Amino acid sequence: MQRKSLVLLCLGGATLFLAAGGGIAQERLAPVTISPSTLTFSFGMLGLGTAQTARLNVVNLVRTPPPILVAIAQLPCKVELDLYDDQGKLLKQKTITNLGYGQADFLDLARSEVAATGTHVEISAAVKVGSNQSFFCSVTPTLEVFDGVTGATMAILENANSLPRLIFTPVPLNLAPAQP
Repeated sequence: MQRKSLVLLCLGGATLFLAAGGGIAQERLAPVTISPSTLTFSFGMLGLGTAQTARLNVVNLVRTPPPILVAIAQLPCKVELDLYDDQGKLLKQKTITNLGYGQADFLDLARSEVAATGTHVEISAAVKVGSNQSFFCSVTPTLEVFDGVTGATMAILENANSLPRLIFTPVPLNLAPAQP
């Protein structure tokens, strides 16, 4: 009984608060709307030693066009490959305008390309996919470190964190009362 009274009191106060503010014509921002833009795969930090090269790989797992290709407008499978240093500074980037069915591509970064003191540097990677049509574009990335002399793979990361990149857009909300 006491809980219901408290809820009713709160609702009544909120109603009075909103009603009092409604007499003033003004424009306020409504709650922010969130819309997904691109899918981003991110890898954690990985060490790169002398004579080693980091390779960010990506493959489109869709091997053949779907049979419904005629009925649906196909968006290109646009992919961006990014390599960063330990301070979040972009070191190297590659944009693939359309990663075709079953195709793969990569971006290499040799240790000698990173302007840092010491023999060991930390890097991270991100892959941004510009299509949300999984029947045309289903991308899987890996991050590999290999020896630049022998070509032997030293490490490979295959479990990237995947999150949609969100765009926050404030929407104007007119709180002016309706004119009679």
